[in-house]
Amino acid sequence: MSMLPSCLGVLVTRPVEQAEGLCKLIEDAGGKAIRLPLLEIQPVQVEDIGLSRLRHLEHTDWLIFVSANAVRYAFELLGPQWLNSVSMPKIAAIGQATANALLDKGVAVDLKPKEQFNSESLLAHLELTDAKRLSFLIVRGEGGRELLADTLRQRGGKVEYAEVYRRVAPEIDVNGLLASWRRGDIAIVTLTSGEALANLWQRMPEGDRELLLHTPIVVIGSRMAKQVRELGAVHVFEAEATDADIFDAVVHTAQEINKTHQPRG
Repeated sequence: MSMLPSCLGVLVTRPVEQAEGLCKLIEDAGGKAIRLPLLEIQPVQVEDIGLSRLRHLEHTDWLIFVSANAVRYAFELLGPQWLNSVSMPKIAAIGQATANALLDKGVAVDLKPKEQFNSESLLAHLELTDAKRLSFLIVRGEGGRELLADTLRQRGGKVEYAEVYRRVAPEIDVNGLLASWRRGDIAIVTLTSGEALANLWQRMPEGDRELLLHTPIVVIGSRMAKQVRELGAVHVFEAEATDADIFDAVVHTAQEINKTHQPRG
């Protein structure tokens, strides 16, 4: 297993229920995982019509899950045998973590992006380029990007949503966070969603945002990388959404940090 410098501080900002896998990888490698959940995931009370739409999939051609949370909360609502007891549409997952969550439920995935795990990559698949007369049900959280649905509609498809969870910004100890940063306890930051980035940015006093911008940041995908660079981040490293890939990016980032601190001969 790849190792990290002893007690290297890595800020892990995933929701509590999703953070422990990454934290364990960091700690088992000798690093120090600093837990700071920037999002709280809550189930929503799905309207009867939404539940009915999820239960009756006979006329749905594609069921698209946009996150592992979409898988988790849909199955919590409908039970472990949900997709074993209905007429099965084709299943699409927006990324590897989502596909893994489906496989854990015993559900085979028909389509997922091969490289960048986002809506753009999913839409690039030939199976979705002609959506005429096809029916899509997108399982997601409240709000979020509209690109997937808008593009499928432009291609002639019928698109509906089933929103099964919401993202809430929890209270965080900003003063404690800033004190840790100034002590040098935080060497690397991991950010796994645009909402988490926005929450952190908004909570940090303007004069202290340089702490974030000059700390190496591991993000999910090119779209998030572009977001943090536009804010002024100096050292940005991309990963996919799985714990293993984020951890590998943290190790790579730590190696890059070590190179910059080595004395020149």
